[in-house]
Parts: sequence; structure tokens; C-alpha cells
Amino acid sequence: MLSRSFNEHPIWKRRVHIFDRSFRAPSLDRLASLWLHKFGILGKHELKILARLIRRGMTVIDAGANQGLFTLYLADLVCPGRVFALEPEPRLYRQLVSNVRDNSAENVDCYQIALSDSAGSLTLVPGGLNLGDNRIIVDQEERRKKISVKAATLDELVPAEKIDFLKMDIQGWEAKALVGARKMLERNPDLILMFEFWPCGLAKAGADPDAILRGLEERGFGLWRVRTAGSSDWKGTKSPTQRNSLPIII
Repeated sequence: MLSRSFNEHPIWKRRVHIFDRSFRAPSLDRLASLWLHKFGILGKHELKILARLIRRGMTVIDAGANQGLFTLYLADLVCPGRVFALEPEPRLYRQLVSNVRDNSAENVDCYQIALSDSAGSLTLVPGGLNLGDNRIIVDQEERRKKISVKAATLDELVPAEKIDFLKMDIQGWEAKALVGARKMLERNPDLILMFEFWPCGLAKAGADPDAILRGLEERGFGLWRVRTAGSSDWKGTKSPTQRNSLPIII
């Protein structure tokens, strides 16, 4: 069985070139993720969607930035706009900062922080052999290794910024993050929101998945489902470039 020490051995810090950027990974599983993205096995639908929706000069938030793969892709798309990259897990945050620095991405600001409905601290369970599955937990009986991470709301993190695009991949904690972004959503009526709609993860975090969708629709968002098998077409009733369209990747 693959051990954590083997997974995080320094030997895996190999350089991988993807869309004219250079990346290193903090672990074997994150290195495998880079190669899977490089060969289009992972992420190709999401990358097409981002290329379709993102424009130069936009301000983007990448919450759950991980090692920075999508962060740097977004940085190229929005340049000279800005990307705020948020990642609470310490090892991934260090790699995110390193990848941003190594690629001289001066339009990226990195924050070691988790989004939530209030400021303070949260308990995060690292993914172990899959650092793409780090989760904020509410069940303190969880037996796996836990770490405390700093939390903030989007309303306090970007109180005056105009935000054009919000991408979240935070393993079921999206409902809490949206509660902490009420003022930002009101201040940015044209904002496009993209997140992984994972009902099981949302429920484990104490949220009602259906209520989240209803709440977004009530705010005027159009809900979209992105096909991830066989096609990257949009499903919905209006163009995804129209005001307040919400892509939901499932």
C-alpha cells in the first residue's frame, strides 16, 4: 500500500510543462494530477469553459487553488486582470506560491485561507494520499489527522473589489462560502460563479444541496450543468455569456 511518506517524498518534485507554464508538485498524487491534465485526461472540459467565459481585464477568485494549475491558466486569460488564489492546506499553499513565483505570474495574489460564513479558524482533514480531497469538517469525532486553518469571508477579504468570476472547488464547503459572500454577490450583479456541485459533500457539511440551487436562482442566477462525458456543451435555457449565468460542474 502506498504510504504517506512515500507519496510526499521529495523525488516527486519533478517539473511538468502544461499550457506554456512550468509546475512542480508536492506529492506523487499531485504529480499524477499534473500529468493527467497535461494529456487532457483530466480538466479539458473545465479549461474549455474557462477559455469561453474569461476575458482580459477580469478579476477572478480561485478558491481551493490547490497547487495552482487553474490559477495560472486563469492568470493568462485575464492578464492584465488579477487572480486571487486561496488555498488553506499548508503544503499545497507553499507549492501554489512556488509555482506562481517560478512562472513570474505578477497578477496573482495568494492567500493561505479557507472561505466560510465567518472569520476565525476551521478544522481541515488533509486528503492523505489524495491532496485534491482536503475537507473542512464539522464532525470533531473524525479520526483522521486534522489541522487548524484560518478562515475568512469573501465579504471581508475583497470588500471593495469588483469581482467578475468566482471559481470554487472546496469539497462541499461551498454553501458556507456563499453565505460569507452575500455583500459581494449583491455588489457584483454580473458575476459568474463556477463550482463543483457535489450533493454528498454539501450534505456532510450540513447544507441542503437543493436549497443552495434554489437560493442562487432566487438571486437571479441561471443554472447550468456542464457535461463531463462525451461533450462540453452547455445545458440550460440561455447563453452562458448572458448576465448571471452559473456553470455547475457535475
